[in-house]
Amino acid sequence: MDEHATDGRRRIVLVLGLIVVGILATQTAVLIWFVTSYVQTVPKLGDTLDNYIDSQIDAGSEDPTLRGDEPLLRSRKVLLFQDVNSRTAKEISARLMYLNSLDPKKPIDLYISTQGGWTDNAFTIIDTIRTISAPVNTWAIGGCYSAGALILVTATGRRYATEDVILMIHANLDSPTGAHSYPSLALERYEGVWKNNSSLPSSWYPMTNDEEHYLSPKEALEYHVIDEIVPVERAGLTGGRGTAGGRTPQRRHSPAAARRER
Repeated sequence: MDEHATDGRRRIVLVLGLIVVGILATQTAVLIWFVTSYVQTVPKLGDTLDNYIDSQIDAGSEDPTLRGDEPLLRSRKVLLFQDVNSRTAKEISARLMYLNSLDPKKPIDLYISTQGGWTDNAFTIIDTIRTISAPVNTWAIGGCYSAGALILVTATGRRYATEDVILMIHANLDSPTGAHSYPSLALERYEGVWKNNSSLPSSWYPMTNDEEHYLSPKEALEYHVIDEIVPVERAGLTGGRGTAGGRTPQRRHSPAAARRER
């Protein structure tokens, strides 16, 4: 009798064990399916989000209104204080072209404080700077990150930074997939700007590992990303560019600046 009872209990335990194993296996299979589905969906969600952002930007991309009586335009100052996208690229480029049409020899000051943005739109602004005759001075104020730093370094005039600015160079391009693929062309274009206009460490290339290199004004001056550090009160947004308080700005003659001056 005891043996039969023991066998019965063993069978019950075995059945219960099999049930538990079955439940765990089912849950594991469901979890694997969920994770796999999520991983496959993430790129699609990313593409959808990018498309949504672009559509919202384009929806507000009416032609910028330029008024000659604007105080900043009268003093030939242009502000880039937003993310770099198609809308801001159109607005900044229009203002640069407008000021160039008024006087193609008088310098324009472009003030940059941005978290960054789209590389192609940054190159729209860069190509405009290169196309117009008027020299464009760039000023990094506050925070000048990623696409903003890319625009900063391509000035056809002087490149300034205030004493407390933080700059960031972003190595976030895709790895090349072929000689004539978009990643290869984009990487060549992106790195070309930095190689031709600065003296960044060779260890920062190739710029495909998503690293973020933060620079102080002194480091930016050392790497020839800027030409001069100025006191914030001398940035020129509220008055002239005379040195305030008797302080002398820090300057460095860079090979890139020499090329621009020739």
